[in-house]
Amino acid sequence: ITRGGPSLNLWSIIRGAIGKDLSKVSVPVFFNEPTSFLQRFTEDMEYCDMLEIATMLPRSADRTLFVAGFAMSNYASTFGRIAKPFNPLLGETFEYVRRDKRYRALSEQVEHHPPISACWVEGKNYVYHADTNIKSKFNSGSLTVVPTGVCHVELKLPLAFLDRDDEKNAGAACQPPRINEAEGYFTEHYTWNKLTTNVNGIMIANFWIEHVGDLDVLNHRSGDRTKITFMQSGWTGRNKFKVTGEALDRQGNKVYDIAGDWTSKLVARPVDATGSATQEAETIKRPSHMDATVSADDAVKYAASNSIQVPRTPFVLWKINDRQTKNNTYNLTTYAMSLNDKPAELVPYLCPTDSRFRPDQRAMETGEYELADTEKSRLENKQRATRRRREQGELKAWKPRWFTKEFDNDSNESYWRFNDAYWTEREHAAQLQKEAGATQPASVDVWDDVENIF
Repeated sequence: ITRGGPSLNLWSIIRGAIGKDLSKVSVPVFFNEPTSFLQRFTEDMEYCDMLEIATMLPRSADRTLFVAGFAMSNYASTFGRIAKPFNPLLGETFEYVRRDKRYRALSEQVEHHPPISACWVEGKNYVYHADTNIKSKFNSGSLTVVPTGVCHVELKLPLAFLDRDDEKNAGAACQPPRINEAEGYFTEHYTWNKLTTNVNGIMIANFWIEHVGDLDVLNHRSGDRTKITFMQSGWTGRNKFKVTGEALDRQGNKVYDIAGDWTSKLVARPVDATGSATQEAETIKRPSHMDATVSADDAVKYAASNSIQVPRTPFVLWKINDRQTKNNTYNLTTYAMSLNDKPAELVPYLCPTDSRFRPDQRAMETGEYELADTEKSRLENKQRATRRRREQGELKAWKPRWFTKEFDNDSNESYWRFNDAYWTEREHAAQLQKEAGATQPASVDVWDDVENIF
């Protein structure tokens, strides 16, 4: 973890943290990897193709299966990564735009006690959003990480899917479809909860991560459900990284068995599968021309005329992407490495609160460990001083800039909703920067109601 940094008495730090919530414990920077938790949130989108494929599947049970595959894929990037991301400062943000995948993502640290991060991703024909409060404790030689909060996916689907025999023969849905007649689509809402994560082998300095529990993905409109179980390994390590699962239709009938591991691939087998039991699983390829659709309206029309039929033989639901291993001290995925990219032409237009401007994180990335530790302490002290000034009335009360708290009737839980202001404000700030011929990061004065947190 230290990669040549100063010597560290690991046991003295662990001893002082046993039984405590680590979100309230300041640990040396040498426990970190050079990313922010807001960036780790964005890593959920590495396998966003699964959501695009889901929007092209006419049968609701198939769509729920692929959304569950996407939910499971969120954990693949954690394999071999034992260093923790930097805890975001209050008001810290991270934006990420993928023109090739046609989505844009924004995360913000919306609360500090308890620490809550919110993420909102807008694709052509889907929205993914989540917020989480992570609690972590040392217990008997392992670190247990328990996230709270609900993950949401909303798919925009062609109205034509409602008229197909697959839908008519499936039985009564739990909710009437939410229809947008003007744009020719209806939406489906899916939710699930995050899993508990254990970091094992701390006392013997042989670290490994396992995720434990059920990913239970529910389609609130149809009632279809897919459950993927992350098995807990015993002391022999028999079920290490293994997952099993099943997909149920709205009537409770099993339609798929699921098996594999979260470090390599998942295979789904229809219960009415044809062919031999030893037949090699088929791969469903992402249509190469999916990116050709630009607007949500175009994407929905494309899905209506280019729907995909899932094979009636075993098929690969998800497969891990190749990972760069050379000069990869922190075992980051190739996707994760891209999140710190800060090309010169982008710098003037990023929000001043973006994680890529964090001086401690940047110093960690470049191997300047002493500077990183000094800067981390400075930022934490600055945040404490700002909180005291708010408590004393010297500063206005804290209010998140880009998210508002609302209530979701489907999950019966509160959530943080994107207020749609960020991208408009970004465009306005970018215009001011262009007019000024700026090549350096924008000051907080360029952006409306943004604080200097670094």
